[in-house]
Amino acid sequence: CGISGGATGARSGACLMPSGPPEAWERMRPLLEAAAATAAGGPCVAYLGPGAAGNYVKMVHNGIEYADMQLIGEAYHLLRAVGGLSNREAARAFTRWARGPLDSYLVEITGHILRTKDEAAPGQKGASSQDLVDLILDSCGSKGTGKWTVQEAAEQGFPAAAM
Repeated sequence: CGISGGATGARSGACLMPSGPPEAWERMRPLLEAAAATAAGGPCVAYLGPGAAGNYVKMVHNGIEYADMQLIGEAYHLLRAVGGLSNREAARAFTRWARGPLDSYLVEITGHILRTKDEAAPGQKGASSQDLVDLILDSCGSKGTGKWTVQEAAEQGFPAAAM
């Protein structure tokens, strides 16, 4: 079963992408629908077909999401390095973009992230009131799903240049 939702999904229900034998889906459907998040009046769960189709869909979803994050990172870099914008000005650009054709959760939260200051919790030392994004190490890890998506795209002959 492919699962999407992160920490929020763990607390309040995730988007579930089950697959496998249809009779297994019918048997598990009530449990999965009860565990899933809800939106538009229904559970965020859909049977995606035989085999590991649900995991496959989640893998492709992750690959696309990683490409989106790369584009957001490159846009941020261009706004700062070429455009000379401050984090606050870049945040305004992302917020404006999130209200138009580029509307997405990732673009929206980027605006929020760029406004976030480094503020220690009450009683903690070390708060600097600097932009938090400027204090984050510029590196990332990988669980492999992005790489698998690119490999699968190559095997299928499907162009995936953004990934």
